[in-house]
Amino acid sequence: MEQVRFLIEMQEVMSQARRLEEEKRKIPLEVADLKSLFEEREAAFLSASQEFEALRQQRREKEREIEEEKEKVDKAKVKLMAIKTNKEYYAMLKEIEGTRRTNTAREEELLAVLSKHEEAEKRLAERKAELDEVTAKYRERMVEIEARMGSFDQDIAKILDRKRQVASKLDAGLVRRFEMIFERREGLAIIAATNYSCTGCHMNISPQLFNLLQREDRIHTCPNCNRILYYVAAEDKASGE
Repeated sequence: MEQVRFLIEMQEVMSQARRLEEEKRKIPLEVADLKSLFEEREAAFLSASQEFEALRQQRREKEREIEEEKEKVDKAKVKLMAIKTNKEYYAMLKEIEGTRRTNTAREEELLAVLSKHEEAEKRLAERKAELDEVTAKYRERMVEIEARMGSFDQDIAKILDRKRQVASKLDAGLVRRFEMIFERREGLAIIAATNYSCTGCHMNISPQLFNLLQREDRIHTCPNCNRILYYVAAEDKASGE
């Protein structure tokens, strides 16, 4: 039956249009996800970078303090040579020893800062690698998406034009009914009936209706799911029609 053939073709065309529309609809969501991941990696990198810089500043500050204390010790040693009284001599020795103890504590603090600085440098390298990876993927995918978006409208327009051509060969009332079933039955408006069964809802079909389907002289629908039916012999269905 020619109308059935056109309806099957129309279903294929409408399914293609639906797939394209669904793909187009998902793109903004994918772009938002990509952007969110990029921003997450970027924030992690900036945080690691700030931590690294703060520890580097602490390291320089400790090194500067230690150097200043060493200079104090050197100057105190020079003064020590010029002191003439025992009281002043022992007072200066006490000051030098105090400065050395202070420097020993600062050197231990510096070692702790150096350890944290090395760990922060390692984390910074890891965050940088993660950011570089997601940036490369983000840019690559955006190029693909932009190219795809440019062809979407053309592809959909071609499909809809093909749908209009097919619809022009069918009764307008049948087209409206077909479109309504297509929407309500998740893109399956016309379906094969084989071995006394609707392959859409899998309900049995009466022998009378099944015989009418085999005549292929008019449009019939499934009494259960209301899809338009067309006859396919069991052996044809098993071999993929």
